[in-house]
Amino acid sequence: MGSVQPPTKPCHNCRRQRLRCDRSYPHCNKCAASGKECLGYGKLFRWTGAIASRGKLAGRTSSAPVAAEAEDGSDRFADEVDADRELDAEAGTEAGTEAGTEVGTEVGTEPPSPWVLADPLFQDLNQSDRFYLNYFTTRLCKDLVSTDGPECNPFRSLIPLTRAHPLLQHIIVAASAAHMSNLITMGLPYDDSGLVAANQSAASKKALDDALVAKHTALRLMSAAIQNLDTMNGDVVLAASLFFINVELIESGKHGWRAHLEGAAKIMSFIQLTQAWDSSLRDYLLSDCFIYFILASAFMPTRYATSLSFEYSQIPFVLGKTVANSYLCCPPELMEILHTASQLSNNAVDDQPNEEITLAATELVKRAQAYDIYGWARDTAKVLSLSNESMQSRMHAGSAHRLAACIYILQAVPSVGERLGPEFVTFLTDDLLAHLNMIPVEDPNFKATTWPTFIIGAETRNPERQKHIMERLRIMTTVCPWGFIHTAMETLQVIWNLAAEERGSKSWVQTLRDPEMNFLIV
Repeated sequence: MGSVQPPTKPCHNCRRQRLRCDRSYPHCNKCAASGKECLGYGKLFRWTGAIASRGKLAGRTSSAPVAAEAEDGSDRFADEVDADRELDAEAGTEAGTEAGTEVGTEVGTEPPSPWVLADPLFQDLNQSDRFYLNYFTTRLCKDLVSTDGPECNPFRSLIPLTRAHPLLQHIIVAASAAHMSNLITMGLPYDDSGLVAANQSAASKKALDDALVAKHTALRLMSAAIQNLDTMNGDVVLAASLFFINVELIESGKHGWRAHLEGAAKIMSFIQLTQAWDSSLRDYLLSDCFIYFILASAFMPTRYATSLSFEYSQIPFVLGKTVANSYLCCPPELMEILHTASQLSNNAVDDQPNEEITLAATELVKRAQAYDIYGWARDTAKVLSLSNESMQSRMHAGSAHRLAACIYILQAVPSVGERLGPEFVTFLTDDLLAHLNMIPVEDPNFKATTWPTFIIGAETRNPERQKHIMERLRIMTTVCPWGFIHTAMETLQVIWNLAAEERGSKSWVQTLRDPEMNFLIV
């Protein structure tokens, strides 16, 4: 399940149909646009001599007649093996020369075959669910961590658990299908005939329909699980709760996430987490919930923030376990500072500056400025065995979050901004933009800078800089096709369009606390 090299051959579908393949990984975009399941670039196997123990082929050997199952694609792997051999033989490729006639011979030397499609335990799943579970392991999983790799992405260990827990299966399918729908919508290459353009909308709609169906089923199963928490596996319910939030973030990051976030808080307080689970996976589940809690409280009205009851004192402890590879790439100490600032903002009274709150917020700014970003990046790089270049990238990402936290404090407690002066704010924004520009699009940490990008966008009044920020967010949607990024772009337009007198009466943080806004930027 490690990282792979770019494919050197067309996908199996395009090779079989003699089509030009764009060789996108993990799936060919041409297949996705036409609504077909891409068989990928990996090795294809044909089972033989074994007796199936489950599914439609239970009791049969691989040599048994399979004509009855041909309609749902269950004999596809045998057909594709033969087709691949013919194509390779015609082209005179090395793979075709080496491919023998023995049953079970591996075909090709490209990246490993999607194991979810080949694992016998998953053969009784329908084709659509197997496809989306594979998409989760090869694409969506990469968005959930900072650095993807064979030993540092525990989210893949959720897949084997889906067979025993339909709730987990359906919510992961919903997240994967929604993610794919967004990915297709972001834009695919067009051929001369315009075929991709014509099929793009249909393919995206099909994936979105699959996401809604799976989400509806998962909601029904979640309702039953909540009513039987005493008998349910607590980790399964917690994982499902987190992915309900992820589905909302993938769709838009508006409205629906709040109910699931409140539910996750209650689940964390009531359930007993089992000891049988992978502890690293549990740490990531808890960490992501805490991160969502903190970032939600930054722009949440006081009466809603109080409903998110969880142990705030555990922030450094919980986030510290996943700090090396958290998707946010932000030190836990800065997250703690951010949460404290949001609480101070909720306690502040408009038009009545409180000296105690002002001093406390000023101290938070000093703490954030003094934080050792280099030491944090060095320590986490050692854990992940990252190169010096990757460590530099983490320094820029961490510095961006540190500066964004400072800017947030100045807006959350306006009296601090007045005390420190506009020159200080200008220094922070210029420095933040410089760090963001040092993280290239192809860097894994590029996706971790949505929140700092949103903060500097909300702060700037320069039209050219606003245009630059908007373009950066647009590019981010192609790298990380989560709907909340579009919501961030829409929210920035609301802030920029505020009348001058309204901007002077309250800060943009206070504006975003309007209950009607109800969004989550992560």
